[in-house]
Amino acid sequence: MAAAKGKPPSTLQISLSDSTNSKAAATVHYWSRQEKRAWTLALFIGTVIIYASRNAMPLCAVSISKEFQWDKAETGLVLSSFFWGYALTQFLSGYISDKYGGDFIVTLAAMVWGLLTILTPYLAYLYEDKASQLTFMVFLRVIYGAVQASHYPSITSIISKKLWNSRQKTVIYTTVISGGLAGNLISGSVGSILLEKYEWHRVFYVFGLLAIVWALSVRVFLMKQRLDIRLFYNGIIRTSDDVLSPSEATSPGSVPWKVLAKHPAFWAMVMGHFCINYSFFLLFSWLPTYFTEKYPGQKGWIFNVVPWVVSIPSSIATGFVADNIVAMGYSVTYARKFIHTVASTGIMVCLVAIGQTDNFNAALIFAAAALVFQSFSNAGVLTNPQDLAPNWAGSVFGVMNTAGAMPGFIGVYITGHILESTNSWSAVFGSAACVVAVGWTVFLTFGTGNKLV
Repeated sequence: MAAAKGKPPSTLQISLSDSTNSKAAATVHYWSRQEKRAWTLALFIGTVIIYASRNAMPLCAVSISKEFQWDKAETGLVLSSFFWGYALTQFLSGYISDKYGGDFIVTLAAMVWGLLTILTPYLAYLYEDKASQLTFMVFLRVIYGAVQASHYPSITSIISKKLWNSRQKTVIYTTVISGGLAGNLISGSVGSILLEKYEWHRVFYVFGLLAIVWALSVRVFLMKQRLDIRLFYNGIIRTSDDVLSPSEATSPGSVPWKVLAKHPAFWAMVMGHFCINYSFFLLFSWLPTYFTEKYPGQKGWIFNVVPWVVSIPSSIATGFVADNIVAMGYSVTYARKFIHTVASTGIMVCLVAIGQTDNFNAALIFAAAALVFQSFSNAGVLTNPQDLAPNWAGSVFGVMNTAGAMPGFIGVYITGHILESTNSWSAVFGSAACVVAVGWTVFLTFGTGNKLV
């Protein structure tokens, strides 16, 4: 069923030949303009909340480590353990999102990790001896990361399947992804106030509750589900009046991993994402500790807010920049590499500068600029799975983000040991700049924006 030129198809009839499916046909529904706006806002808010919740531990790390007498290496172990679980379930999250529907998966996961966020302050006191406490906290953070890992593969799958226009996908995707920066802003501002006026426990309570409220609101108002949900039907949460989800109806079959694995561009995307995430997780996990220790007289709400607030507009704008580059007649490949070059070179310069300065204002400016350039990658390598394999975007993103999550536990953990042994922040930031340089070189040489499968 062909769509009129320049107009989005509202529905698409798909015949199902799979004998295991009892439905002979299903209707694929693309978002209307109103639905597109509502879902963009909802996914943006969900990304805000997940990052605010994720940032609760780094934000409170100094207070928690002081209370439980953790040294730098032990603090780094707890901070990095989140990313062990986060890396392990990326591929699975992408696969089940493509198969069963990203909307079901992302909201179900939010209910679970929201509850875990609320319970974290209680569970932290479960053991009295330090060794058992550390072991359990590491285990808890691994589980927490594994559940939160479904967020980005799910929203990638949703946007890839619910929008017919590839240019709209880039703009909406970068807008939704910018919620991560806004989430860090919320945790840095609201979280810092809660931490200063009350105690670290309150930070976890507030953000965990927000996650559960968001998930239920999306299900009731956007997914049109009643609160008397039948919990397990076809392996996912549904109500009796649900129809077959679009992702089930249009499932193109197994992901052609063998074909993708033969393309250098696929591995260039993976490497580029790994390297640029190394710098992000360093800033995300250790920036509060860096400012707290090196500039103890400064207010936490300043250095926990300013770097994130200035990077939100650039994250949204980079999607429009990438689309305008393509509209001017350049290829998608050129647009992706140009954006990634701006992001990588800017990050490298800022990281080196942060490590060399002893002035608070200069450090704050360089940290903010590093996150601004970091946000540019949202329309670069981060959007690349939708270019290379649009029909399997969730699954491919899951594999890419598995590699992208590894710096979370490798880099964050190594940073703790570097600081414990050398107490040198310049060594930490300088080594991160070198990693970013490697990823930039590989993606610039072998990356592409063309469809591979």
